[in-house]
Amino acid sequence: MAALGAIGLLAVLVALAAAFDLGPFDDGGTSLTRAEFTAKGDQACEQAHDQFAELQRNPPNSAEGAVTLTQNLVEISENELSQISALDAPPAVQPALDRYLRAREQGITLLKQGLEAAQDKDARAYARAQAEIAAGQVRRVKLAEAVGFSQCSVVQGGTAGQQGTG
Repeated sequence: MAALGAIGLLAVLVALAAAFDLGPFDDGGTSLTRAEFTAKGDQACEQAHDQFAELQRNPPNSAEGAVTLTQNLVEISENELSQISALDAPPAVQPALDRYLRAREQGITLLKQGLEAAQDKDARAYARAQAEIAAGQVRRVKLAEAVGFSQCSVVQGGTAGQQGTG
């Protein structure tokens, strides 16, 4: 009977340790501070913006050029999203970050729609996708600011309609 009591007590202690991140359940304090998190997120965004600007220096003059450019923009956007998602955000910013990341995912989906349109040589669908990306830009900026980012989702140069999902 005493063994059952000891097992019960052990189960309670394990549950408490897990609930309070103690002992083997301690995450080691790996969560970044808000300042560290926003600095690393802004760094990822700034790097992506620099890559966007470099690609957009010479706007495409053919459907094939639009395909190549858009494929590169999708890759950069997905990489940026992955970098930000991989950061260990402090719990206080997580809800705002989740909203921002969802908006970014929606923008990437639109960018992929533009890619498909370019591959199909459908200029109207391509322009429509780019217009939808641009229309969501202000919302993404506000969501980025709510997280604390200053470099994410800001428009920095590029050609009209081909800003990416920043």
